[in-house]
Amino acid sequence: ETKNQMQYRYLGKTGLQVSAISLGMMDATDQETVTTIVKRAFELGINFFDCAEGYGVNGSVEVLFGNALKALNVDREDLVISTKLFWGGGVFAEPKPNKRGLSRKHLIEGARASLKRLQLDYVDVIFAHRFDENTPMEEICRGFDFLINQGLAFYWGTSEWPAEKIEQAITMCEKYNLVKPVTEQPEYSMFFREKFESGYANIFKDHGYGSTIWSPLAGGILSGKYNKEIPEDSRGGNPAFSVFYSKQLGPENIENTRKILLAIEKIATELGTTSAGLALAWALKNQDVSTAIIGARKISQLEDNVGALKVLDKITPEIEQ
Repeated sequence: ETKNQMQYRYLGKTGLQVSAISLGMMDATDQETVTTIVKRAFELGINFFDCAEGYGVNGSVEVLFGNALKALNVDREDLVISTKLFWGGGVFAEPKPNKRGLSRKHLIEGARASLKRLQLDYVDVIFAHRFDENTPMEEICRGFDFLINQGLAFYWGTSEWPAEKIEQAITMCEKYNLVKPVTEQPEYSMFFREKFESGYANIFKDHGYGSTIWSPLAGGILSGKYNKEIPEDSRGGNPAFSVFYSKQLGPENIENTRKILLAIEKIATELGTTSAGLALAWALKNQDVSTAIIGARKISQLEDNVGALKVLDKITPEIEQ
């Protein structure tokens, strides 16, 4: 398993090349695991790593990731690193007045705090983790423009923004000659297609916008681990996550979901891959996907996911449907 099976794609129209499969840090829990997984990911040819100020408590995941990068000790040019600003102290933290959102104050303070935790001089891409209804669009665009002009980031992007807000941001940046956003980080998987395939279609077509999709395995549902039962130690078995999983794994839907999952497993076996491999290859087959972000807690998961690239050519139009 060497780098030569990794594919690299351009992130939209930026000229920046990212590995087709990238590693997200949302699930990071302990230093040893993070360091080991980041190292193995890099060996497998993954060059794009995604984090966020809102992961963990008070940026704790950025600290773990920063230490892992230091241990990796490779040329900075060989890495493409992103982080996301919006939820200062963490997604579930007590909201402090200026520690969340996209005000100029939080963007600048948040970016500097992130870089300190990551032990980096800059990130390659900095995302607005959500849209901020309470900050005027011009303020948001000027804030990100400042981060880039100061060399704290090279590109900026949006995450889970409505398509019309992305259009507005691009228009605003053109009007004031500011650096435009270049990529969206949306959810996309076999179970969650509508928004990506139709909602963002024009953004991809008209602006050459890139995409760093998250949850290509639908929170693990497409990995095959829920095909027969819901394991207790899984996120689907954790009451804290029940709201995310009710649509597919709730009592009234689980039978239908299982039918779909078993059909996927059957096709995967025929193609010589796993359910996860097929689901990932399916998402990557979409030309608007620049990179698919996976989370991994085990090396075996990581290697299995990277193996999805081997079956990319076997994804026929029938399977794509």
